[in-house]
Amino acid sequence: MKRLGKGVSPIIATIILVLIAIAAGVMLWLWVSGFITATPAQQPALNERIKIDAVNISSSSLSISIYVRNMGSTNVNITAAYILTTSNTAIAYQTYSNVMIPPGQVTKINMNIPTTASANIKSGYAYVAKVVTANGVEATYIFVWP
Repeated sequence: MKRLGKGVSPIIATIILVLIAIAAGVMLWLWVSGFITATPAQQPALNERIKIDAVNISSSSLSISIYVRNMGSTNVNITAAYILTTSNTAIAYQTYSNVMIPPGQVTKINMNIPTTASANIKSGYAYVAKVVTANGVEATYIFVWP
């Protein structure tokens, strides 16, 4: 028996392989570019950077002033402040509704300690002040209760 058909020419086979490789490269580029287009500028929590500069305890020990610095490039909305033990047990907390800090500014946040919570605070022990923004960015500061 004679073979009537011939195989594909090597030139045609090479062209087909190059086209398959180009198509795979384009599909890979489209897949990767989908991840790149979600830049951090579109995610506000990544632009928020806060830092607690200092904690000032009043002489009556029922009021604390927390000085929060906005180190980011966007306004920051502080929604909560906590006083924690070093093992992250909450002693006191307070929520806030309208504490906006412009970029580069420091704002004093006043926090009142309930009398029931003040019984759990001991002089000379370390505690943690924590503030949280509306987007969930946190800053902590360790201080010693006088």
